[in-house]
Amino acid sequence: QAILALAVSAPKKRARPGVRPKVAASPERLFRDAVMSTLARSCLCLGCWAVVASTRSDLEWTAEVLNLRYEALHDAQAGNLSMAYAAEIAASLGVPVLDVTDADGRPGRVSLLSLDASVASATEQPVDAAPMSPGSQEAPTEARTGVATATMTNLRTVVQGRRQSSVVTMPPLWPLKGIAYGALPCASQTCGGHGLPSRDMAQVGYAAQWSRSGRGDLSTMASLGATAVRMYHTLGLGAEQDHGQFLDEALRAGLNVMPGYHTEMANEADKCIDFDCFDAWKEATLQGFAVGFKAQGGWHNAVAALVIMNEPDFLENSPKCTFGGARCRVKAVISALDGVLAAEKEAGVDGGRVKLTATWSFAMRTSIDGLVNGPGTFGFQDIVAGIKDPSIASYEPRASLAELSDAFAKRWVHGLNTQAPWGFVNEMISKDYARFGSTPWFIGEYGANGQPAAVIQSDLESMMLAAGRGEGFVGAAFFQFQTAYEKGGSEMNFGLFSLGAEIGSTGEVCDDSSPCATWPVRCLNMELQWLQGAIGDRAAAVAAAWHGTIPSGVAGICTGGPSAPHGPSSMPPPSPAMPASSTPAPTTPRSTRAPVRLPPGTLPPLRPLRGVAYGALPCKAHSCGGHGLPSEDMEQQAYEAQWGIEGRDDLGAMRSVGANAVRMYHSMGLKVDSDHGAFLDRAAALGLNLLPGYHTQSADDPDECPGYDCFDTWRAATLYALDRGFRRGSGWHPAVAMLILLNEPDFFEHAPKCQPSGAWCRVKAVISALDGVLDAERAAG
Repeated sequence: QAILALAVSAPKKRARPGVRPKVAASPERLFRDAVMSTLARSCLCLGCWAVVASTRSDLEWTAEVLNLRYEALHDAQAGNLSMAYAAEIAASLGVPVLDVTDADGRPGRVSLLSLDASVASATEQPVDAAPMSPGSQEAPTEARTGVATATMTNLRTVVQGRRQSSVVTMPPLWPLKGIAYGALPCASQTCGGHGLPSRDMAQVGYAAQWSRSGRGDLSTMASLGATAVRMYHTLGLGAEQDHGQFLDEALRAGLNVMPGYHTEMANEADKCIDFDCFDAWKEATLQGFAVGFKAQGGWHNAVAALVIMNEPDFLENSPKCTFGGARCRVKAVISALDGVLAAEKEAGVDGGRVKLTATWSFAMRTSIDGLVNGPGTFGFQDIVAGIKDPSIASYEPRASLAELSDAFAKRWVHGLNTQAPWGFVNEMISKDYARFGSTPWFIGEYGANGQPAAVIQSDLESMMLAAGRGEGFVGAAFFQFQTAYEKGGSEMNFGLFSLGAEIGSTGEVCDDSSPCATWPVRCLNMELQWLQGAIGDRAAAVAAAWHGTIPSGVAGICTGGPSAPHGPSSMPPPSPAMPASSTPAPTTPRSTRAPVRLPPGTLPPLRPLRGVAYGALPCKAHSCGGHGLPSEDMEQQAYEAQWGIEGRDDLGAMRSVGANAVRMYHSMGLKVDSDHGAFLDRAAALGLNLLPGYHTQSADDPDECPGYDCFDTWRAATLYALDRGFRRGSGWHPAVAMLILLNEPDFFEHAPKCQPSGAWCRVKAVISALDGVLDAERAAG
């Protein structure tokens, strides 16, 4: 057990609460998990406000933690303790957590210092010693373990104009433990052909999904351990229904809300002319204020960050972008930011603690000023350059440059979306992040596509440790709460929950582009039946990483029945009213579900793809030491000493690291007169799907593909391969799952053979190659 002594001081004044509460000893959660008792907080706040009223100056906070071996903490634990301590101070004083700074001026942290040896020895007690009573006369030591200053901008979180008017303390936004939320009530692609419902999930018509009186989505997120919910299309679709009830519900659940703007406005013909989005985003913000986003002269207290645009880098591919790729995306974001600031000013709304961000894709691009080339970071630099000089994007801001710069300095957070594992993302971003100074960054969508539960849990835990170090990264939003049935395909891989039986109906939901209708509400199911084994245990992984729990025995969680099927279904159409169905019969819970076992000779599904590219030429030097390259067709039997079970067993090695597929190059087209069936048999025996590739360079061969018509070349290569092991019975060998017709054929347009140069070369090559493969299949039966 640990004992905490609290003290608050200001110039020439000092107040000490007379309470020394007993607290839990877990270092990482020492202050986060109710360090200070209610009485201690009350005494502390009384002391604080008394000091503030008389001096209106910064406060200095000193406190001691006894029986905590600070020197035994590793850096990540110390960082988490520092941030959690700052959060407790902020909550007690009623200020934003970023107004609490350590001795070095870093926001959201306190300085942690070891007691000197003499003090430590004098205060040391056995871990199991009886705690000091509140009335103990023993005076605390004067050694200082932490110092922080707090600017007294009073942030009191109050729910007004509703049934409750109590003060609520929100958790800090950082470290971010968010969940992306776009849970459309669709159980099939395109909602069974009935058209998509409104994508603005915060409107009150969707209360049957997110409220405690409905399915309880927000409460479920909080139970999982989330502290924030990231939204999409919340501002900009023109939905006129109340949104304040959603924000109130999030407030009660302790979830910071990160509303997103409808990014597609930038591509609409009558909005964002030449990608100047000032008017569109200003109007969307003002309309949001009118439907519940404004409260007490500021943003509603649940609102913590505005996602101004989501992956705006794709705007450069829009037909509307006629004046240069990077300028379109940068002008759109800077002008949208300008519009949001103008709306706040016009409505008299104080930005307060509300952060501003845009989340970029993880694509490899170059920043508008050419200084940064990298995934996500190109967008970070885009904003830096655009704020410094908006003319770089051909934009003339309505706000002053000083106002834009101030908003960026105080409120901007860099963001990116990614499906990649945390280790790779961290390496790519953090290695050069120092160039962005003190501006924090976060992951707006952590997809974890195809990752098993253990990897997801490890990634999320590692992110929290990284966020505790105070080196720029502040956390992530998990993508996403519910399976996106309406999108289908690979988008089915991202949900925490699938949908089960109908349990009720939404209210009317609509916006400027979606007609008003009601839709069936379905219970949430942890069973993601199309994801095998531990890959489907996504909700359990999140709860384990964030020290949360999965709700049970509540109306919104399925108590029986299968999840909605993966694929088209006869989903009932939307209607004015959808009655709730009866409760289905119970089924086996996930914890007792039998593992998936494949029959002998059956290959695992290709999706989600976990493939390894294989072109392991036996060379240890450039050009194989000057001896010329060996054959690049790795499937021929002569290479069995590398991939075979009696040799190095490369295929076995791939399977042992969790791969379900192997991607090949030059498997067809090099006319290697050797058996390939042994390679295919070995892959099938291991459960590895094969993705054989054609020899793309044939298209540039002067004797092949005349005028880039590759029909004959690819037809001949396919027939040749079918005769050398790729055929089994009347079809392809069962290990073959996909044919890669050409690899990066876009480079053909730069070849001397492509005259006149242009896209026609690459397109003709691919289409004619496809035509040749299909004809070979017909010819071979």
